[in-house]
Amino acid sequence: MSYLWLVLPLGLVLTLGLARLARLRPSFRPLVGPFALSTLALAAWVLVLEGRFAASNWVLLLILIPLLVFFVRATGIAFQAVFSRRQGAAPPSLLDSVIAVLLYGVGAAVVAHRWFGVELTLFLGTSAVVGAVVGLALQDSLGNLFAGIALHTEAPFRVGDWVKVGDRDGKVEQISWRATRLRTWDGDTLTVPNNEVARHVILNYSLPRAPHSRLVSVGVSYHTPPNKVVSVLEGLLAQVQGLASDPPPGVRVAHYDESTIRYEVRYWVPAYEDYRRLESEIHRLIWYHFRRHGIEIPFPSRHVYIHQAGAESGESSTTRLQRALRGIDLFRPLSDDELRAAAGRFRPLHYAGGERIIEEGAPGDSFFLIDSGEVQVSKKLGGFSRELARLMEGQFFGEMALLTGEPRAATVVAAGDVDVFVLDKNGFQDIIAANPEIAVDMSSILAERREALSQAEDDVTHRFDTHRNPAELKARILDRIRRYFGV
Repeated sequence: MSYLWLVLPLGLVLTLGLARLARLRPSFRPLVGPFALSTLALAAWVLVLEGRFAASNWVLLLILIPLLVFFVRATGIAFQAVFSRRQGAAPPSLLDSVIAVLLYGVGAAVVAHRWFGVELTLFLGTSAVVGAVVGLALQDSLGNLFAGIALHTEAPFRVGDWVKVGDRDGKVEQISWRATRLRTWDGDTLTVPNNEVARHVILNYSLPRAPHSRLVSVGVSYHTPPNKVVSVLEGLLAQVQGLASDPPPGVRVAHYDESTIRYEVRYWVPAYEDYRRLESEIHRLIWYHFRRHGIEIPFPSRHVYIHQAGAESGESSTTRLQRALRGIDLFRPLSDDELRAAAGRFRPLHYAGGERIIEEGAPGDSFFLIDSGEVQVSKKLGGFSRELARLMEGQFFGEMALLTGEPRAATVVAAGDVDVFVLDKNGFQDIIAANPEIAVDMSSILAERREALSQAEDDVTHRFDTHRNPAELKARILDRIRRYFGV
């Protein structure tokens, strides 16, 4: 009884301590039950040694089973701790299961041979024949099993990674003993057997965790200078939200094709799954920027033009432009010939919704007339951007920059897709040089507009100190115009 009184209290104390530890660390909970049974088994073993119970192999079996379960679970917890420390993540459940099955098998064999006298030589010989037959019958399944073990051990990818296996790609959702399950871009589930995964080259898009590089290629006509194309593409990339800033995106001339110069835009995305959205945005902006800057993307095509006699359908852009200019007081001093000449120097441009047409404080010399669409005019006040107005078809902005070259007084952003006519200083130079008196009339009109704005409450576009003197304001504007155009 002396041994029993030592085993039971000590086992009870250790069981309570292990239960307390399991409450703090849930990973130890699987050990509490086997440890308590092992304590009772040791107490029963003491009773056998003292002759209280008759020695029996079945009694020994009841004693050894809890000890084997405790040993296997403790080994599994230790393996998980070592694996997590070295790999930085918990081991796959398949690997835990395989190790547990092996340990249980070895433990059962030792118990059978040591305490029950089972001869394992004959069993191993018979099992070899049976294993060969079963192995041939389950060749594919066993191949998937061992391939799955290899994948778990080497860990070329983990759950949540975007990978490409052969010609198929997707996001890893599950890695089982038989197959790897992927979620494709279309939202479908793709199940690939592990032995097939192991036979192919695996490309992991999610490792390393640093930004991932992507490439967009575009061909441009030989008539466009490369410096212009590179400049337009670099400006386009600055407007794309969501690109990684380090490393910065870049543009290079890749090679010369038969009919195009090939340019490559390389950019980086923080997460691989964002690349499709960002790639689409870059492709979308390329069309608008190229068309606005007169850059052609030549593609092999065949054009068939069928002209049908009769009245023209719709109003031409030239007619719309001249009609709009006649309704703008700024161009009122121009004669019909001068107005037609000015209309011929306007260029049509296209802007995508959300693009900045002009930016506050930036230099400029262009006048904008809205042909279709709507723009938003805003200005920074107290560190915040405040919307001042919305301009629509037939309205204009940028007249002071055209006539005096002063910096932009506000920011103008396209509220949606916008078509505008643009006239810059070079287009207006010949007209005002041929008739300098136009500058006098235009300065009067600008002075009237500035005076009206200065009377408005919260005027934020006023840039001249009028001192409530319209004549002085007109003289100052006229002087700016003459100096700017050299007349």
